[in-house]
Amino acid sequence: MKLFLTCLAATAALTSAPAPAAETTLVKSGEIAVTDADFRAYMERVPPEMRNEAMADGERNNKVVDLLFTNRILAEEARKAGLDKDPVMARRIRQHMEAFLALQYVNHLERSAPVSATLEARAKELYLTRLAKYTEPDRVELQHILVGLAGRTKEMARARAAEVRARALAGEDFLALARETTDDPGFKRDGGRLGAVSAKEIDHRIAAVAFKLKDGEISPPIETPHGYHLVKRTGLQPSSTRKFEEVKDAIIEEEQARLRSEVSLKLLDAWRRSPDTQWNAKGIAALQTQVPREELERKQRQELERRAADALKSSSPSSAAPVAPPQKN
Repeated sequence: MKLFLTCLAATAALTSAPAPAAETTLVKSGEIAVTDADFRAYMERVPPEMRNEAMADGERNNKVVDLLFTNRILAEEARKAGLDKDPVMARRIRQHMEAFLALQYVNHLERSAPVSATLEARAKELYLTRLAKYTEPDRVELQHILVGLAGRTKEMARARAAEVRARALAGEDFLALARETTDDPGFKRDGGRLGAVSAKEIDHRIAAVAFKLKDGEISPPIETPHGYHLVKRTGLQPSSTRKFEEVKDAIIEEEQARLRSEVSLKLLDAWRRSPDTQWNAKGIAALQTQVPREELERKQRQELERRAADALKSSSPSSAAPVAPPQKN
């Protein structure tokens, strides 16, 4: 009798268990289909706290569904073409799967790692040893005019900047002068107001002068490769250090993340150093290809030239050292 009741209870439990929710087909072509479950699985890559916001974008959802569909139908065509049977391709597919699973396992280890929630004392130590990280530098509030070099010699640009400065010293509004005379391409964006900037955020030649000005004072013309600059200091925001209570939670969270990551790093290190792991140093060394020194040096030069060109481009649009557009008369 007891056995019968046990079996009856088990049967009731099975029949009362909720059935898996039916999947909704979002797009279908022949045997190829993408469902809402596919979509939700894809969206798992978005952090949980941002997922609902991401899914609120209907256009983005359409693009995700289209991406899943095109990937699935193209993958099926690749299988029909036998691409997955190619030995090298099969290894690459396996490597992609291993990389994905490895990442998931690391995340699993870090989520389940026993990390103390009471790290306030440690956070305080980190705060005191990293005060510079939580310290805002001095900032000056500046208004800015550029007299550029396009269509002018240096002497002409310097004389023009001196003329504009004389008008400002005579009482004309600095921002009105900027509207009339500046060649700064950033004027449309900021109206001649650079805002509160630190010394590292503007050209060092301008910073050297601006930080010595008094509030309301206008600089003499400052030469840079882009022309002559005038800046008016309108205020100062002194350096300040954020209080421990303001940053405590962020420091604790950062330290917890570090401790969790150590779990996987230590495990990997143990596997690498295990007596059961054998490294074929000779075989690994044999993988190295031989490239003529001249070829290596040529490519290194090209890379250095590319970086220098990129650095020049990135430095040009700065509001305090802009590329001068065609000049106003």
